Parts: sequence; structure tokens; C-alpha cells
Amino acid sequence: MITYNSNLSSYLTANTKMRLTSTEASALGAPITLVELNAALKSTKPGRSPGPDGLPIEYYKQFRSSLLPHLLSTLSSLSEGASFHPNTTAATITVIPKPNKDHTQCSNYRPISLLNSDIKLLARVLADRLSLLMPRLVHADQVGFIPGREARDATTRVFSAIRLAQVRQTPMLLLSMDADKAFDRVSWRFLFSTLEHLGVGDGFMKWVTALYDTPTARVRVNGALSDSFNICNGTRQGCPLSPLLFALFLEPLLTSVRANATITGIDGQHHTHKLSAYADDLMFMVTKPSITIPEISTQLTRFGSLSGFHVNTDKSEILNITLTNLQCTQIRDLTPYRWCDGKLKYLGVWLANTP
Repeated sequence: MITYNSNLSSYLTANTKMRLTSTEASALGAPITLVELNAALKSTKPGRSPGPDGLPIEYYKQFRSSLLPHLLSTLSSLSEGASFHPNTTAATITVIPKPNKDHTQCSNYRPISLLNSDIKLLARVLADRLSLLMPRLVHADQVGFIPGREARDATTRVFSAIRLAQVRQTPMLLLSMDADKAFDRVSWRFLFSTLEHLGVGDGFMKWVTALYDTPTARVRVNGALSDSFNICNGTRQGCPLSPLLFALFLEPLLTSVRANATITGIDGQHHTHKLSAYADDLMFMVTKPSITIPEISTQLTRFGSLSGFHVNTDKSEILNITLTNLQCTQIRDLTPYRWCDGKLKYLGVWLANTP
């Protein structure tokens, strides 16, 4: 059982709207089967770099009949309270330079965790189970890595909001938030507490906590490995389960925004649209910026104090859509964010304020 303080508990109680049924939780935490392991192995693409043990997924594919029964026995023991060997949860981190960035700065590299294949197979089984429930647990305006949803759903939502504001002549601006190392900053206490509030059940929690039980990593740079160090937060980029866990981690923040009457959006035919999200790429559609933007900042600060989430204000941007010059002047001093000149890129698509 996870221990958490009263502030975290009250926050999650207020901002966790969905909860699994006992039947769903039982299915999520049911004993792993050989059929599931075979399906996970089949869906894992070959040609990927292995983890520290050097055993690629092709090794498991070639000798599946001999290896999978033993792996199944190991995974079954986790549900009874056993732990992985420390070497099993170790990772090698390789760093990928971000395009068009200053590569003398460490922050401009993307860390990818190379995990051992047996760990990834467990994560794949858990991800396959959890993905079936994600459309119910996560609101439709979050489209990142949710089955049946695509990035174009997010961009289409924003395009529609722009057009609606222009036709109605509703004062509106777009606020694009840049999350600083979003996956790496995830607080495990917040994540595990969120999973408990969602009612995932003890069986699923034991497997997830086994994946995050004192993991270690070494960084590979120019062919050399650093000393080993402990990992204390974050969801590993490279783990099949990581994107789903991150979406659940972020959902309480998005729920708080949707429910906050001070934060205004654009009214559609059936719903008020306040935000569009693809994982940590957040776009807010703001119609009363003088009161909405400070309240969004307040909600982000509160969420961040509990979860580790942090917004990079220097890289977050505002695009005026239909505000007058006078309205823009009046609110510029209220915002720490950068104002764009005519266009803003969101999920690889340019958004413009011209009709």
C-alpha cells in the first residue's frame, strides 16, 4: 500500500473522476499467461538495441519454447511479493541529440533507456491489458498513445476552435505549454497514488512496483559507460508501459482544468473545449485570458508541487487568434510566456491566426 500525505490524497480524490470496476481490476491483475507472453513477444519488433544483459528480443523469439515457461514462472513469483534481481531492472541510457539544438547543452539530448528484453515483455503484457481501459480512464481531449486516438484529432480540435472563434468573433488566444523533461520528472509517489485512486488493484500494482523497485542505470556516451546510479523518479522512455502510465499521471491535472469555472474555453455545440493534449504537449484554448491564464498557472504550480511536473515558461508560447491589439497589450504583462508572431507550431503543424 502506498503512503501519501493529505494534500496529495485530497487532490487526487477531487481530480480522479473514473475508477475501475472490480471486474476490470481483476482482469488487469490476473495471472499472466503463456498466451500473453507469446503475444507480447510477437508484437515486439526486432532490430532494437538490447539492455545491459545483451540479450536481444531475437534471442527470445528464437528460443521461445524453452525460455518463456521460465520467464512466466519468474513473473508469477512477483505477484506473490518477490522482486526482480537488481541486474534485471538495470538499464543503459543512450542519448539522442535533439534536432536544431545546441548540442553542447545536456538538456538538448533525449535519453532513451535500453531495457532488458524480459522486463520489456512484462511491460508489454501490462500495456496490452491497460490499453483496453485507457479510452475510459482518459478524457477524449488527451490523444497521446490512447488506442483509437491520433495526433490529428488534437490538431483538428485546435483548428476547429480557431475557426469557431473567428466566425463568432470570440476573443481567443492559444497557449502552448512546454513541459520540462515531463517523463523524467514523474514522481513515483504521485503516479502510484493515482493508480490506487483509479482502482487498478493489488495484482497490477505489484507488477508495476516491481518494474520500479530500485532500478539503476548507466549512461553510454561515445562508447563508454558511466558508473551505475539509482533512478528515483520518471517513467522510462523506451518502456512499452511508460506512455500509458504518463497519460494516467497527467490526467488529474487536465481534469482540474476542465472542472475549473475560472478557466474558460471555446463553447462548441455540445462541450466547452479548453485544451488539447498529446501526452505532454498541451494546448489551451483561452477566451478570457486575463483571468484564465493566471488560473492555469496556479493549477500547474499546484500539480507540480505534488507530482514533479514543471513547465518551461521560456519555451511556452502564446498565439493571439482574435484579441484586439488593446486586449493583447492589457494582458501581456500578466503572462511570463513568449508571444508568437502570427503562427505557432503544434504537433508538427503550423497554426496561424489568419482566416
